[in-house]
Amino acid sequence: MNSQPTPPGWGNDPLTRYLDDARGNQFATFANKRSEVIDLIAIDGMFRKLLDGALNPRPFVPMTFLLRAHSAYLSAVGAVMAGQAYEAQALLRVCLEQGAYAHYIGDDKTRDELWMNRHDSPAAMKAVRDEFTHGKVSRQITDADAKLGGIYKTLYDRTIDYGAHPNEMGTSLSSKTVDMEDGGKQFLTIYLHGEGLLLDYGLKSAAQVGLWVLRIAQAIYPARVQAVGIQYQLADMFKRF
Repeated sequence: MNSQPTPPGWGNDPLTRYLDDARGNQFATFANKRSEVIDLIAIDGMFRKLLDGALNPRPFVPMTFLLRAHSAYLSAVGAVMAGQAYEAQALLRVCLEQGAYAHYIGDDKTRDELWMNRHDSPAAMKAVRDEFTHGKVSRQITDADAKLGGIYKTLYDRTIDYGAHPNEMGTSLSSKTVDMEDGGKQFLTIYLHGEGLLLDYGLKSAAQVGLWVLRIAQAIYPARVQAVGIQYQLADMFKRF
């Protein structure tokens, strides 16, 4: 448990009690889903080896996207372990898109400048929106590596279905109907999921998304991946997922 004492008033309102419940779920996931959590920790470790201490990466801009992808991965893992199955999907989508944009910009100076000048004018904003479409980004990944492109589409579409957009499937999975004694029905929305298929799905999805981004990083920075020595661990884990 956290050795720091809680501040006065913590837990006296629904918000901080909810945060305590979420943290309690994270502890339970850590204790009861050891192999899955060990995989997530290993993926985080590969991110850290890749990103920590990287000096003057070439190309430079993709590394900034990969840093944000790592941050989104950490947030998604926290949400999944807390039982926030629905909300985690938006974070997993962010992680995927950060990796995809890193690949799309790569060492392309024109796209780099276009991206950086996004807010210079309404015309610049439109140019970015026209250039950085989901279709264009996805096609470039597929053209470079059909397998990675196919995985990207599968993972991206799945996050959309299960919560990254307001869709029926995600809403239904995070809801349940209770039969009342008077014959009526009560519809409940689940904020924090416990043990079950959705937790297992979330843990696996977080690992798959993290590994996909690392493979994208390998495509952009193959020498860096080899220099920090994660290529074999990455290949092994990628096969398992």
